Amino acid sequence: MGKRHYLRVCQEDKFGRKGILDYICGMKALLFSLALCFGLPAWAFSSKDVSVHNVSDNVVLAGTITLPDDGEPRAAIVMATGSGAQDRDEAVAGHKPFKAIAEYLSGRGYAVLRMDDRGVGGSTGARENVTTSSNVRDVEAGLAWLDSAYNDVPAGVIGHSEGGIIALRTAAENPKCRFIVTLAGPAWKGDSLIMAQSRALAMAVMGKWDGEAQQRALLAIAESDRPEFLAAPMMSYEIAKALGDAALLPQGKEYIAKSVEGMLSPWYREFLRYDPAEDVRRVRVPWLALNGDKDLQVPVENLTTIRELNPAADAKVMEGHNHLFQHASTGLPTEYASLPEDISDETLAAIAAWLDGISR
Repeated sequence: MGKRHYLRVCQEDKFGRKGILDYICGMKALLFSLALCFGLPAWAFSSKDVSVHNVSDNVVLAGTITLPDDGEPRAAIVMATGSGAQDRDEAVAGHKPFKAIAEYLSGRGYAVLRMDDRGVGGSTGARENVTTSSNVRDVEAGLAWLDSAYNDVPAGVIGHSEGGIIALRTAAENPKCRFIVTLAGPAWKGDSLIMAQSRALAMAVMGKWDGEAQQRALLAIAESDRPEFLAAPMMSYEIAKALGDAALLPQGKEYIAKSVEGMLSPWYREFLRYDPAEDVRRVRVPWLALNGDKDLQVPVENLTTIRELNPAADAKVMEGHNHLFQHASTGLPTEYASLPEDISDETLAAIAAWLDGISR
């Protein structure tokens, strides 16, 4: 077929003749539909390693950016990890949920930046000084990096667990943040969340919870302004009292020491004192809040608080999902490793559909 005839056949498609262009467009539509049905990337994407400099804290964060191969991204996203020392994939129990989210969304036209936490993997910085506030500054550095690289598209944050707090704090404070997605992002004050979490886990395992009084005593010590040299022996006494004779064993002594160290860390003490309520109210950008109804770490009632404090938020319950947004039987953390999903297809589809809706 000559070039002129090829063009004429394609142009004649508007008169109802089935030309080559119609065939190509039809195949693209078919492939796109199959991709949606089977959870495959709708478009090709590529990944490259990058470095993000948090100038204010003099920290360099190692990360990966995934990008759609077909043109400019529809929006740019920085991922915010949950509590603890997390790598860029938020690897836990053999799963890599952040890698799955990034590749899924980049396969649908979004640029996604995910980074190792400071002091983890290729990132610099000291872990002992980490707080939620320092994590917010790291995510804001990621937002600034995205803004300089893709300043013609809106940028936002997707955060899981503590990363949800980071997302809503960023949205409340930083005008560069144009949207957020929180995955089990707490809306309760830290001490209240720890109490709810402890109760839910105990009830799921033992059917009862006898440790409420001790937990309240420990949280009161950690949340107080007492310096560590005063708080540590008080906390050690409370834990030893609960352990009984086991506190005298080497394993008991080690458990007490590690527990006290963790509960008196800068991160934990700030987390207990922080109440997200005001920041939840201050979020004025589009917000998708998801919570699994089998989540024992951030119970699903958390969504009720979000709805009450910020009725504009799109709050959705993911039925049968645990804290990692996997389909679960019990919701217990001990079950995570045995489950096949990094993150469920329903969760990925819900995030993508919502992003598509706000980025049109």
